[in-house]
Amino acid sequence: MSNKNRYYPLRSYTIFKTRIGWCGVVNAQKGALRILIGYPKQKQLLIQILHEFGTNVIKAPTTGGIVEKIKRYFSGEKGFLRCAIDWSSLSPFQRKVFKVAMKVPYGTIETYGNLAKKAGCPNGSRAVGRALSRNPFSLVIPCHRIIRGDGTLGGFSAVGGIKLKRKLLKLEGVNQKFKKVIR
Repeated sequence: MSNKNRYYPLRSYTIFKTRIGWCGVVNAQKGALRILIGYPKQKQLLIQILHEFGTNVIKAPTTGGIVEKIKRYFSGEKGFLRCAIDWSSLSPFQRKVFKVAMKVPYGTIETYGNLAKKAGCPNGSRAVGRALSRNPFSLVIPCHRIIRGDGTLGGFSAVGGIKLKRKLLKLEGVNQKFKKVIR
C-alpha cells in the first residue's frame, strides 16, 4: 500500500522560490516530514508533493521559521539549518546516520566512510550512502556535504542531482576540484 493511500493526520505544505529553484516544506504535528529543493517549476514541485502525500495535505504557512532559514541559506548565510523534524518514518539506522550528518559543518565535506565510522558502523559506507539517498530533509540533513572516499561527489537524490550538489557546495565555499567518475 502506498503512503498516499494510508490514513495520516492532516499535513500542510508551503512552496517558495529561491535562487536555485522552487522549494517546499511538508509538515505534520511533530515537525517537517519532507524538505524538497531545486525544482525548476512550481507545478513540478506540487505534483511531487501530491504524489508523495496524496490529497491529505493542504497548502498552509509553515511554522518554525524553516522557510526563512532556507531562503537565508540560499542568500549565503552560514551555519546549520535547524527545524523540528518528524523522525517517525525513519529506521533507527537512518536516524543515527542523519543525526551524525547534521553535525557536518557548513562549508566542509565528509566522506561516506568517515560518516559511517562516526555513526558506529565502520564498514558501512555503502549503507550510509543508501540511507542518505533517501534523505527526506535536504539541507537540514546536509547530505550534499558527504562525498566518496576517492574524491568523487557520489550521488545526490534532490532534483538536479550532482549539478545541484556541486552548486550547494560552491555556495558554501567548498571550491575543491572533485574527481569525475570514469566508468
